[in-house]
Amino acid sequence: MYYNIYRGPLAKGCDMCLVGAKAVIFITGLCKYRCFYCPVDRERFGKDVVYVNDVRVNTTDDVVREVAASGAAGAAITGGDPLEVPDRVVEIASALKRAFGKEFHIHLYTRPASLDNKTTNALINSGVDEVRLHFLGYGEVAGRLHYIAALKYAGLSLGVEVPAIPGLEASISAAINALAARGFVDFVNINELDVSDSNIDMLRRLGYRVGDGSAYGSFEAAKRLMELVRGVPVNLCRSKTKDLYQIGARVFREAMFSAASSERVRDDGTIEYTEDGVHPGHRLARNIKVKIKLGGKYLEVA
Repeated sequence: MYYNIYRGPLAKGCDMCLVGAKAVIFITGLCKYRCFYCPVDRERFGKDVVYVNDVRVNTTDDVVREVAASGAAGAAITGGDPLEVPDRVVEIASALKRAFGKEFHIHLYTRPASLDNKTTNALINSGVDEVRLHFLGYGEVAGRLHYIAALKYAGLSLGVEVPAIPGLEASISAAINALAARGFVDFVNINELDVSDSNIDMLRRLGYRVGDGSAYGSFEAAKRLMELVRGVPVNLCRSKTKDLYQIGARVFREAMFSAASSERVRDDGTIEYTEDGVHPGHRLARNIKVKIKLGGKYLEVA
């Protein structure tokens, strides 16, 4: 699909993301891990802030309103590490289910090391449908198998979402295969090693060559990792897929929900309008302008 390579069916969260049907809830910037490849913006990382589709929000009601305005059919809860604020995960996920129904699909990203009695119970009772575990080796999951099993037995879909780091294919795949052999893995999502303003200096210091959106060699590492993973569906998610389709489709979907009847949404998610309220497609339309909604604000682009 798109630029991705996949084997077996896509996870529901991936399927919805690729058509822009997921709101992205950045639930906190707090995180005890210091991953050298972390792409989170420096203005967010380490700060207890909440954003919905890059719009800063302050309350759970704000979250629900922003999700409703986007027309999303589900949400991705990310961070930071969401399990730094387990009570907030329960509150927001439960509120979304009450507002939009049990079919509203929610997935969440975290690390096995963040699972303990409190956080595991929080996930089970929150309404989260799909948990994506992030790790680089079996040592990170060995002491957490009983928590992972509890999530699986509670009916949550469990996946693994990892970056494709050249040289770590054997370590990552061994951990995935060990979990899969126990029946704990429903799907695997492998991401190209994304390059952002927040991680580019570290990647260069460690010897990585950076390209347009991802590190050189990451795509080849992802294909090798994909070959090493056995017995479960695998999706290799490319950086340009996320940039061109996932984010673009979400912007288009939100524009379709927010545009007035006198406005017209273009394929790229921008909105055409006229100052006098005449529809841009009308024969009398004059002085057509173009705007786009970014971070909760409309910006005129033409």
